[in-house]
Amino acid sequence: MFGLGPFEIVVIGAIAVMLYGKRLPEVGRTFGQTIGELRRQWTTLSKELDVAGHIQGRTPAALRPARHDDDPGMTVASPRFEPPPASGV
Repeated sequence: MFGLGPFEIVVIGAIAVMLYGKRLPEVGRTFGQTIGELRRQWTTLSKELDVAGHIQGRTPAALRPARHDDDPGMTVASPRFEPPPASGV
């Protein structure tokens, strides 16, 4: 989890208990609700950008950066796979 070991997690938990004490469940709940709301807003923004791109004639595939295998001028070093001919057996 975020590259933290067990000792670091225990230290962070101890600091949280010292700072918030009895309010720790309330603070944790508020933090969780805030993270959930940020995720919902991010999803909404992402969907709106996809719709706006579609309206402008750009698809999400057209918006992604080109990869080297998308280049039509690039030659393939390996031969294409051709299935064996169907036998009449």
